[in-house]
Amino acid sequence: MKRSTITTVAALAIAAGVPNVAQADSPDPASLAICDGGWKTDIYAQSKKHLGKGPIYKDGPGGTMVLTRTQAGTASTAITAGGGVTVSGIVAEAKIEVSRESVAAVSWDTQHQFRRDVTRGKYGNAQYGSWGHSVKWQKYYQLPNCKKTQVTHGTADIANTTIGFKYWETSS
Repeated sequence: MKRSTITTVAALAIAAGVPNVAQADSPDPASLAICDGGWKTDIYAQSKKHLGKGPIYKDGPGGTMVLTRTQAGTASTAITAGGGVTVSGIVAEAKIEVSRESVAAVSWDTQHQFRRDVTRGKYGNAQYGSWGHSVKWQKYYQLPNCKKTQVTHGTADIANTTIGFKYWETSS
């Protein structure tokens, strides 16, 4: 079979939607994917993180810790490493990939009472803030053949609309 005949058969098969058929003169026969290309931001790792704001309260040893938060505050999303992305861009991606409750900033101004028994001989610690996430992100340019060229990467702490006290105990 002549090369032009092979190319014609392959072109007809592609037009007919036959999978895994590529042109014989294609430099990469397996690469028929087509992507929209352009700049993309992607979150590829996440973990829950309390974004504490304001004082850390300490009580003990032992007993009961009672706190009433009356001071207003705000916890904000922050890009902690890397560059080339905006807070609004990272929050938009986080709403898709991490939590739809992700926000650029969350504020509070109402009273919140917290009560916790402290283990005997230990000290109770508490801090108010947003129950958000720590993420790793990358920004890259995607070529029409779906290959990525990574431009930059970094980390960010993303605020969430869920707020409250974080509690932990220490020996001193």
